[in-house]
Amino acid sequence: MELKETALILAGHGSTKNADSSRFARETADRLRPREIFAEVRAGFWKEKPSFHEVLRGLESKRVVVVPWFLANGYFTENILKREFAKTPGIECRVTEPIGSAPEMFQLLQARAEKLRRMKKLMSADVNVLVASHGTPLHSGSRKAAEGMAEGLIKEGYRSARAIFLEEEPRIADWRKVVAEDGPVVVLPHFLAGGLHGSEDVPGLLGLSSGAEGWSEVGGREMGYGAPLGRPEEMEELVISLAGGV
Repeated sequence: MELKETALILAGHGSTKNADSSRFARETADRLRPREIFAEVRAGFWKEKPSFHEVLRGLESKRVVVVPWFLANGYFTENILKREFAKTPGIECRVTEPIGSAPEMFQLLQARAEKLRRMKKLMSADVNVLVASHGTPLHSGSRKAAEGMAEGLIKEGYRSARAIFLEEEPRIADWRKVVAEDGPVVVLPHFLAGGLHGSEDVPGLLGLSSGAEGWSEVGGREMGYGAPLGRPEEMEELVISLAGGV
């Protein structure tokens, strides 16, 4: 697919309750647009404007590559997105793997854990890591992605690493049940942008007062909370690669 003749659409979930949910996707589109790698660059959402249907309106390009702004192949990427972009009269749409499938995503998550560890001058072997993700009983993809991240962190020498979820077991609110009884805990939000879940729901369930990056004390335990994934400066090249660029 010739990218110069192709429109790029970043397709995300969005939120009606928290504008930050879509901010990184919109900002990434804004960064890519002036580079003129693609004929057109837009961002569309399931829960925000423009919708997936609206984002296709008025395109000059007849070929579109859709990069899912999701962390895993799951219900939305395999059902909603493919359905929404399957039949668009006069436009050829190709849906790529989600942004979270890029191997660089693990490196970005690991860097967030390392940053928190260095803030406290801790050894990896002393730190318990929790990957806080959404999860859904509708599809196992979300869970597998988060558990894969946790398994990778174990190999990097952390004391322990487990995935915890909003909508599956083990639940985020029950985090104490899945970590050692002592030692510092680093929580890494497995969400693209802070949004409602990463900046409000998850910190609240953990007992944190905010979703800001840094360390706090929760019930006598030191807890570090990581920055969200999806920062535009980190996602820009990954999007190009997924879309078929170099």
